Amino acid sequence: MYELRLDRKFTKTMFSHWDKETKDWVVNAIASLVLVDQVVESHEMVALQEAIELLDSRNEIDNLMNMIRQKKMFEIENLKTSMDQAGEIYFYLASIACIDGKMKKIEADLLKELGQKLNLPGDFQKAVLKWSVDQMNHNQRWSQEQSLLNQKREGVLQAL
Repeated sequence: MYELRLDRKFTKTMFSHWDKETKDWVVNAIASLVLVDQVVESHEMVALQEAIELLDSRNEIDNLMNMIRQKKMFEIENLKTSMDQAGEIYFYLASIACIDGKMKKIEADLLKELGQKLNLPGDFQKAVLKWSVDQMNHNQRWSQEQSLLNQKREGVLQAL
């Protein structure tokens, strides 16, 4: 199983300089990526936790959770932001889109749409999608190697 290991210090720093409009946009984008396949899987809860931490009030959290429970897609408008910030956001969203070790076509399509709403160049979007495939392959190799190490560990313990 794959697991998103977000660098909490990095994301906290990244989120700290975002204005309310940007944070709300990212929350809606995260929720949409989680909901786009109409299945909220357990590993996607990490991404939802990140979204919740961007919200300011209990009311906003309750509204988000109600939308998630109803599997209601979020309206996402264009976001006016700097190219640097748009790039940060897009990489972050790409890591969420491949959270389960694969990216479904519907998730890739939504990610492309989000890139357009961030006004990112197509070449940049393609490069980020390539990066996410490379990241998924890396995670798969890591998981396989970790499984072998766990088996070795069990063998050593059993030999005790």
